[in-house]
Amino acid sequence: MILYLDTSALVPLLVTEASSARCRSLWDAADLVLCSAIGHVEASAALARAQRSGRLSPNLTADAATLLDALWSDIAAMPADEPNLRAASAAALRHGLRGFDAVHCAAAQAVADPGLVAASGDRDLLAAWRAEDVQVVDTFA
Repeated sequence: MILYLDTSALVPLLVTEASSARCRSLWDAADLVLCSAIGHVEASAALARAQRSGRLSPNLTADAATLLDALWSDIAAMPADEPNLRAASAAALRHGLRGFDAVHCAAAQAVADPGLVAASGDRDLLAAWRAEDVQVVDTFA
């Protein structure tokens, strides 16, 4: 299976969340894992936000950031280049998506492989992928 992770499916691999077991199962079953290059930045920002809110201690945040770097070495990062960002802009307009969700939407669509499964916990992104005939897994289902 080719697995595309958006950030809501990546972060549960780094810290314990309700969807962590499901995300780990998907990761383990994948032959290839993809994510837009913006996923690393977005995941780092989510960890920083969790620390600022008191949900993660500084030590847990540092451990999760180290794990992110380790996992990222096994992820095929898709470039956030001009053509992909233009496709993301079109996806944002077509589906009413937020910025990074539109980038993830376009990145998964660009794979154009029938074996692709795109994972997210974001309802709007999942709906957009479904509308574009991308096979999805809701990490909260």
